[in-house]
Amino acid sequence: MKFFVMLAVLFLREMPGQGPIRTLDRAFRDWQRWVAERMGYDPGASASFLVSILPWIFLLWLLLWWVEAAFWSLFTLLIHLLIVFYALGRRSELLWVERYMVAWRQGDFQAASYYAKEILEDDEIGEDPCHLHARVQSRLTYFAFDRLFLVLFWYLLLGPVGALLARLSEQALANARQDSEQGCDEQIERFQRVLEWPAARLLGLSLALLGRPLLGLKQFMADLLRWQLPTEDFLNRQLLTGYGVVSNGDEVADVCVQRPEIMTEEADQELLELKERIWKALALWVAITALGVIFWG
Repeated sequence: MKFFVMLAVLFLREMPGQGPIRTLDRAFRDWQRWVAERMGYDPGASASFLVSILPWIFLLWLLLWWVEAAFWSLFTLLIHLLIVFYALGRRSELLWVERYMVAWRQGDFQAASYYAKEILEDDEIGEDPCHLHARVQSRLTYFAFDRLFLVLFWYLLLGPVGALLARLSEQALANARQDSEQGCDEQIERFQRVLEWPAARLLGLSLALLGRPLLGLKQFMADLLRWQLPTEDFLNRQLLTGYGVVSNGDEVADVCVQRPEIMTEEADQELLELKERIWKALALWVAITALGVIFWG
């Protein structure tokens, strides 16, 4: 069932119509604020974070238990589809990505810089076009992980409960960062890192094998147990091995090393290669899942 649901949702999420998902996100943010106010805690506190998430996880678990015991598997399949579609349905950033790509190809650096601010969520983007583009590439890789691979990993591992947990945790953390004046508790950041760690390592290994395998595996083994390394930096270090760059220590290697100049055919080719590597990694995950279904049911 999980394999069928995964393929169906990957197909359906390409269709237009994300209004209901944005509505649910706004409703969850209102719920999170209400919980924090009722408890008398800051939105970034661990207690309000957990109380805003856990009831929905528990209710979904009860619903699945009841449906599987009382109804046909068709109802279970419908719940799987709805939950995973919601968890994978965040595409608001893609609007800025598409506009950035159009401005990039037209040679309009001013417009590309404006759209890059929305993608990077940073007003200080610098003046170097090559460095800006490298940062956007790094963020796009993280988007692919956060919006797709993270949810699929926990869905395949724990079913709809895992997918919803990954989705609500990320959403609650993003809301808390925006609403909290004191910042998020370290426990919340650590919890999110625990959710991301195994999925990021699997995606990093996929990127390593699909680029330059020897360099990729060398970088992967060096970074495998670096707990404090942010997920985006970890994935970017794996991405850079495809360009022949190995990062040492805790710092990401210079993202401009051997990178093409902005607004060139070489730069467009680099973007196409990035997209190709992401989709190859996804295809690899789908193939492994299919083999698991065949041999282990």
